[in-house]
Amino acid sequence: MNPEIIYVDENSEIPLFGVDFIGIIDRGTNVIELKPLTLCNLKCKYCFVSAGDYKTNFLIDPDYLITNLRNIVEVKGHYKIEIHFAPYGEILLYPNLFDLIKIIWNIKGIETISLQTNGLLLDEEKIRKLEEVKVTRINISLNSLNKEKASFLTNKKDYDIENLIKNISLLLDSNIDVLIAPVWFPGENDNDIEEIIRFIIDLRKAGYSDKKIQIGIQKYLIYKTGRKLKKIRPKSWGYFYHQLSILEKIYNIKLKLGPLDFGIHKRNTAASLNIRKNDSIRLKVISKGRWKNEFIGKINENFGIKLLVNKSIIAPEKLIGKEIVARIIKANYKDNILTAFFSI
Repeated sequence: MNPEIIYVDENSEIPLFGVDFIGIIDRGTNVIELKPLTLCNLKCKYCFVSAGDYKTNFLIDPDYLITNLRNIVEVKGHYKIEIHFAPYGEILLYPNLFDLIKIIWNIKGIETISLQTNGLLLDEEKIRKLEEVKVTRINISLNSLNKEKASFLTNKKDYDIENLIKNISLLLDSNIDVLIAPVWFPGENDNDIEEIIRFIIDLRKAGYSDKKIQIGIQKYLIYKTGRKLKKIRPKSWGYFYHQLSILEKIYNIKLKLGPLDFGIHKRNTAASLNIRKNDSIRLKVISKGRWKNEFIGKINENFGIKLLVNKSIIAPEKLIGKEIVARIIKANYKDNILTAFFSI
């Protein structure tokens, strides 16, 4: 059974701020994060948001996205803005991607457009189109150069590593920069991480610059709603950075990347709410969410909120359209992502 797809536009009444899995994320920097869909072509065993398994998926109307994006850039200032596509899913499944990118470039102050992808849907035609619309950088999730290991981690038997490597080569010969972003699973892909580092070094020796081909190793994190690799436990941030330091010395390559490496700096936040954990808040239930007991609430015209309801509620779908009072269980002031809980 195919999951339902909800189309998010102005008429849907779903705000594009405040919800973690769709819309626009503003972390108070010059980077604006866009999440225009939740569809994914993989069900990775480690996915921290369980993409690919949603009962309900979402697609955002590009015009609705652009209208809200223009308002944010107006507040942040029309200079050195990066737009980063980072959906809870696979961005290359977004049907309006190329047209949307063309329109975004018309907004004054946009200097970088980047996107993250698992890379498996890339082909020569898509790469040509991405180059035509002047994508600046593509971040590719690649955890191993070994077909069997990559297949295991992504839960995809026909994972075509050879084709992905071929498309990375095509990207390197285009005007698009590439960042390889493996997740390090301690005890699972240690050797694979070093092999990827050597792969990057070989490409640089072949003439590609440090900017053209980068590596950004990610720490394995687990969340309550995500999938988890059996027997693999995340290490502390201290341990993670210590291991990166060791590899930096062995391979003479920079692995600890920070905001300055990508020109990220603080900037005005477009909108925020003075809401704290455990506050009670009145909201209107607008839509179902990705899961049976997840919904989207509307606080005001600009802000939505992820709403979780008690699993004992009979026919929770009857909440849609009702005004309720819910309790805030998460209020992330850094990026204005909100979560509330409602129980009868």
